[in-house]
Amino acid sequence: MWSASRARRVVLGAQGLAGPRPAASARRVAGVAARLGVVQVDSVDVLARAHLMPFHSRLEDVDPAHVAALTEGRGRRFTEAWAHEASIVPATSRAALTLLQGRRWPLATALPEDRRTAAAADIRALLAAHGPLTAREVRDRRASPCGPGTSWGWNWSEDKRVLEHLFAEGSLASAGRTASFERRYALPELLWPQGESGRAPVPPEPAAGGDARLAAALQLTRIALRAQGVGVADEIADHHRAPVTLTRRALEVLADRGEALEVRLDLGGTRPVPAWADPTARTPRRAGACTLLNPFDPAVFHRPRVERLFGVRYRLGIYTPVDRRVRGYYPLLLLQGERLTAQADLGAVRRGPDPRLELRGAWSEDPAAHPGPAGPAPTPDEVADALAEEALRAARWRGLPRVVVPEGAPGDLTPRVRRALLERDGGRVPPGP
Repeated sequence: MWSASRARRVVLGAQGLAGPRPAASARRVAGVAARLGVVQVDSVDVLARAHLMPFHSRLEDVDPAHVAALTEGRGRRFTEAWAHEASIVPATSRAALTLLQGRRWPLATALPEDRRTAAAADIRALLAAHGPLTAREVRDRRASPCGPGTSWGWNWSEDKRVLEHLFAEGSLASAGRTASFERRYALPELLWPQGESGRAPVPPEPAAGGDARLAAALQLTRIALRAQGVGVADEIADHHRAPVTLTRRALEVLADRGEALEVRLDLGGTRPVPAWADPTARTPRRAGACTLLNPFDPAVFHRPRVERLFGVRYRLGIYTPVDRRVRGYYPLLLLQGERLTAQADLGAVRRGPDPRLELRGAWSEDPAAHPGPAGPAPTPDEVADALAEEALRAARWRGLPRVVVPEGAPGDLTPRVRRALLERDGGRVPPGP
């Protein structure tokens, strides 16, 4: 029987969140991407682009150019694919993801087949001639561009819908993003001339008995289990948004091969929770990190796991009406040791004469809701001090000169954080190293 504390420490160790943050470098950025297996990409840019934050949470002074470089150029180790939504993944995961999710976005199927086929051929010819292009550049270069958008979906043009359809089924790949966050589409064979990450089949798995989908699930489940350390089947499946039933089959096969371990977790309920662990995962003696986690971080993007392991109900306010938000617009979680102690709504103001990072609300989490023992809980003042330090660190990383707490900002922790910032030179960001 595993205690809740052991499970948390294994998860945090697997996620690179159990100890001090090392200084960032291109090699360490790639190491984080490889460790996590999935870094979700999202256009939200409240504090920083969503895919930058997991690196900031684990490393000091991350250069966004190092993150961008992960998916740019020929033969790169990483690429963007549909996984836990759009995500940065190892290029070697692409074939398995395409097999399990290739028709997830049938955006062009509503078009007449002859029109869709002609558009796809036209687009492939353009990419062969010009190299990677955005949807806008494809539209501008096509001799007979598709019609304008409709009320369907995101009001995408037909060009964009065909591009996304080809991307989802694996006919096209991503060559990175522009500064304005537009995806650059490319022919896979031009990005990986050797074909190892183009439209190659999923590597065979003798244990899959010729079942290509199971072979894909085995590959992705290994990655998810290594990234999570321990988890129930739905958590492991959610890492890549893989089918849960297929993931359970993969876990059973891996267990037979000694690559997965069946365990039971004591999370404080009436019955132990059956789970799966990575046999090679280490159990840190203690978790000592202090950092902010954004809503798309692989450590917390599966909300049921956050409740099971940490006793915290975590919801993103972006899609919730203002009067129903309980933790602001874009709350980040404060991790202290093996506890999630607070949520803070942070937003960067970059334009105008007064650039700043605003703390628009801060809420403490109830230590009593935490499943199982986790050592002494920090006091409210200690939580506020840690949150002030992390806000100042985030502001320095984003090039903002100060952190302010607007008048009337909600949250039981807000007055304490305001006081902690005032004690730190009024919230002015100290110079970097």
